[in-house]
Amino acid sequence: MVVKMSGAKRTLEALELVGGVLCLDFVNTVISRDEPEHDYIASYADLVDWAAKMELFSPTQAKTLKQKASQESSKAENILKNTKDARETIFRVFFAIAKGTNPKEADLNLIAGLYQEAIGNGQLVKTDVLFIFKWEPHKSLDGILWQIVASAQSLLSSKEVARVKECPNCGWLFLDTSKNQSRRWCSMNTCGVHDKMRRYHKKLRGK
Repeated sequence: MVVKMSGAKRTLEALELVGGVLCLDFVNTVISRDEPEHDYIASYADLVDWAAKMELFSPTQAKTLKQKASQESSKAENILKNTKDARETIFRVFFAIAKGTNPKEADLNLIAGLYQEAIGNGQLVKTDVLFIFKWEPHKSLDGILWQIVASAQSLLSSKEVARVKECPNCGWLFLDTSKNQSRRWCSMNTCGVHDKMRRYHKKLRGK
């Protein structure tokens, strides 16, 4: 698995959202799992900032959640660890799917257990003619994790799961929503350009 280009800024503000769905964007907060180069989620505050970037709540709500985390720092640290453990479970499941293999039953069971917990803390809300589960992730330290797990379960139970791919350049996962499922890279602006330049220079060296 190749890492992202080393010249990229390592900030949440600069982090590209290329997954196409919440759970995959969360998986992509690590650069290179074979040889970890950078983790964008180093603290609970980072987790809150990422969730705000994903528009799970407003900046004001993010500030309130950070204050709650500072008041319950030990609990926040435990939740951060559980959330990052869930991130790796979700990665393994969708990485297997992207490779055309079956995820491990143990990993699926872990997601199922987390989803049961999320359901227990959600609310059924009517939208148009449908009733769906909703969460208010800014009101609980666990709320962001519940939202991520719900996203993973939703993708797993959708036909769209067949569109999950791995970027051949950096290893990030993304949902290929192109008409012919012909998208190759996570981002044309980074990995796409990098791959084309690499092939171009290889061609020049071959002359």
